Amino acid sequence: MPSSKNQTANLTNFKPKGKLGVLFAQARVFNYLNDRLSTLLPPAFVSLSLCAIKGNTATFVTHDQAVAFRAQKQQATLLAAIKPLDALSQIQKIVIKLDLKEY
Repeated sequence: MPSSKNQTANLTNFKPKGKLGVLFAQARVFNYLNDRLSTLLPPAFVSLSLCAIKGNTATFVTHDQAVAFRAQKQQATLLAAIKPLDALSQIQKIVIKLDLKEY
């Protein structure tokens, strides 16, 4: 008799309710946007990941200090790269965060 511990679940269609459901929906949107951004961003910025949108500000995170520094200096280039996406067309400011933790 197989143990339920060893069975894997397909979470593709998992739709929790309440606040957790909202977080899952946001995560799916950010995954989609990051997938699209990977083709739009210049090669020097491929390690940037969109992690938050608040008002007209988009926050990106990276683990590479050099990429974070370049992105801070070339925000106009980043803004121009993200404008083709409808969900990011209203963005006017970009914040770059550095994540040095290893998971």
